Amino acid sequence: MTHIRFKLVRLAPLAAIIVLGGCAFLPTEVEVVAPPTEVVAAPAPVAALPAPAPAPPPEPQPVAPEPAPAEPQHTAVLLSDDIPVFAAIADEVQRLVSQEDLLTIHNIDGDPSNIARIKAEVASADQLIAVGLLAATVGQQIDGIPMVFCQVFNYQDSKLISPLSKGVNLLPPFEIQLAEWVKLAPELRSVGIITGPGQAALADEIRAATQAHGIELKLRTVRSDKEALYAFKRLTPEIQGLWLLPDNRILSPEVVREIMSYSARHRTQVVVFGANLLGMGGLMSVTSDAADVAEQVLARFDQVTDDGELTGPNMRPLTKMLVEVNADVARHLGLSEQLANVTATGR
Repeated sequence: MTHIRFKLVRLAPLAAIIVLGGCAFLPTEVEVVAPPTEVVAAPAPVAALPAPAPAPPPEPQPVAPEPAPAEPQHTAVLLSDDIPVFAAIADEVQRLVSQEDLLTIHNIDGDPSNIARIKAEVASADQLIAVGLLAATVGQQIDGIPMVFCQVFNYQDSKLISPLSKGVNLLPPFEIQLAEWVKLAPELRSVGIITGPGQAALADEIRAATQAHGIELKLRTVRSDKEALYAFKRLTPEIQGLWLLPDNRILSPEVVREIMSYSARHRTQVVVFGANLLGMGGLMSVTSDAADVAEQVLARFDQVTDDGELTGPNMRPLTKMLVEVNADVARHLGLSEQLANVTATGR
């Protein structure tokens, strides 16, 4: 989601000092009188130093009590609908959650009439994972439970960010997306992006990725699907590729089909956000990996404070992605020689 002596020296007693007198030779008539011998008293012996008192034993260090085992957590997973991508994330969360913890999965099934029942079912949970926009908006109405949401693009409009609510990005980092795109299309020099309002942070991330690769970015902000289609047609002569984003405010199924058809006629590369769009003419799809999403969601709960608030950035980035390429479109665009570059490393 890292691992410490003192040596006692005893002095010997001093040796006695002996001073010897000298003698002289005189004539025999003279009585030789030896000088009195000077007796030097031996010095008093030096008293032995007392042995030092033994050092007191070290104070016993307090032993830190072993941390109490963490109490089991009840994690509730709330799904907006029963679709494969949401179910895959729930399965990965179930695989990663500790066996000591309780995990319950609740599905709204896209039916607002289920909301009251679902809210009552998850109200006793310790932490909540919301998958999809409907689940996130329902989860935010439950007071006092930290929530991490995922699979939501326009989280700003629903005001999902709060001290108790943070998210995980829907899309993989644009830097690694573009790196795979360039492997497939090394001559790519200009791309276009069309978004709804309020996506300044997203635009900054995309701009940083394109600048790092020396690619020109054409960004257009629109407010409806009709404006999106018009902006794309105006952009087509200026760009080699379009980065299609899952902004449901400006994309309708009809407009998506028209964009894909128009791009095929004008040989414009389109990188899409779902593998299902490859069959409509997309060149490459880039999607999140369910295991990575689950890991990043659970890692956010490591940032919960004692007050139950979630610290850290509003949105946590993903680290992996799944890539699929439409080989027929690649051949149509003259990119078939680079197919192996992406399919070998695109996961």
